[in-house]
Amino acid sequence: MTIVTCSLSLSSLKARRKKFQYRIINNNDRISKLPDELLHDILSRLSTKEATLKNHRGPLESCIIHHYLSQCKNGTLDSWINIATRMKDTKDLTLVNHSYHGINERYQAKILLRLRQDAFSHHSLTSLSLCRFSLSGPRAFRNCSNLKTLKLVNSFITQGTVLTNVLAACPSLEVIVLRVSSLTQGDVLKIENNNLKFLQVSYAYEIEKIEVYAACLDVLDLKVIKREEEDFILAAPNIRQFKRDYWVCSSYAHLSYNVSYLAQGKKNIWHALMVSESDFIHMSRRGSFSVSLDVTNSKEVEILKEVLLMWNTREMTELENLFKNNNATNGRAHEKLWEDAKPFPNAVFCVSVVRMYNFDGSNEEEVALASHFVMQKTVTKKMMIEISSSPQEKKIEVEAVVAKLMQLPKGNEDLSIECF
Repeated sequence: MTIVTCSLSLSSLKARRKKFQYRIINNNDRISKLPDELLHDILSRLSTKEATLKNHRGPLESCIIHHYLSQCKNGTLDSWINIATRMKDTKDLTLVNHSYHGINERYQAKILLRLRQDAFSHHSLTSLSLCRFSLSGPRAFRNCSNLKTLKLVNSFITQGTVLTNVLAACPSLEVIVLRVSSLTQGDVLKIENNNLKFLQVSYAYEIEKIEVYAACLDVLDLKVIKREEEDFILAAPNIRQFKRDYWVCSSYAHLSYNVSYLAQGKKNIWHALMVSESDFIHMSRRGSFSVSLDVTNSKEVEILKEVLLMWNTREMTELENLFKNNNATNGRAHEKLWEDAKPFPNAVFCVSVVRMYNFDGSNEEEVALASHFVMQKTVTKKMMIEISSSPQEKKIEVEAVVAKLMQLPKGNEDLSIECF
């Protein structure tokens, strides 16, 4: 049986409640007194048959369809997708394939799930998640300029060009999440999108070369992938500003994060997903982190805190901090966040090595952050401050600050502080 989990609009919930009230025979009407949130929870747990999806009034905010291979072959799945998108104007659609239960993984990959052409092209659909799918081509993704978010989770592709073509068919994507494997070794994955803000890639087995061309990319999240320098081409100015290519010849994960765009206004959906959804943090965050930060901007510091909290159960390998000194001051961040008695971001977080670039010894907030890291047991092994690219006057100033940092009471006795 196909199971559909729906998130309904408020008007639809109220109409549904009135329908329930009409059917009640006795005068002990308790359903009408239930809060909308509880009604939503009850309806979301019903099967397709029990929910009678077609009869719901109003649009669907989200819909999750759990299905089997037979329902794909006989057109049932296509029908449900059509109802959810074209009849119910669903914004967020998730398809979960249960056909693979108990089947060998390599055999799973050969079970291709074919959907009708333009299946996901309806204008209302902005977010699509496919779990345990095997894709052989972009047929279902044609004319998908409506999609802003695409997640392919625990899925297979016949070859790298298939995924390249799927992504090319969705030019408006801002969020891409890929946990995919390929049937063909030596594949090349090419992602070219000028609207892309967030890219997460995990478990890219058999894909030996990845090319990313994304002028607006602000977040690059690489998990469990290892590439030589020539096998990972990145053309993304907001990410390339960082000094170190942590993803090159590295067996651990890396996250590059440009905070400025978020701090300019309302937080984007991909930041909310990063710090809250279990789909993104289903496993403890590990590896290294690169961040570009204006420490005089309290909004940016608060965003940094939220991201660092994702490492609350593991020690971060390295933190690369690129300070920005040319932004307008927006409050004094350290007065609230970097008090001596208040660990930042909390008492659990720690990092093995910190590298600071563009450090300004005359900037009180930057010095306050460095001092806080030294005294609060935040850095366990080494704090490194880059001065090699600074003019001579600035080198002398920063070296004087480093000397003062060395005199502070260290949270970790073995901590070393040095310039490079």
